Amino acid sequence: MTVSGVLDAAGRRRSPATMPGYHAGRPPRNNGIRYPADPPTIDEIVAVMRHPPARTATGGGCAP
Repeated sequence: MTVSGVLDAAGRRRSPATMPGYHAGRPPRNNGIRYPADPPTIDEIVAVMRHPPARTATGGGCAP
């Protein structure tokens, strides 16, 4: 009795999906799916607003 297909390191038969060219010509399952942006949390917004403004190379900050 012969085993058709390729065996893995443990001697088990590999799935056909692991063979090269099995999925050739098919679009990926997640093709065209757009995921929504991950908005910042309220805590992250407050932390950014409490941070002091950065100083420029001339020593000045943001104009009020």
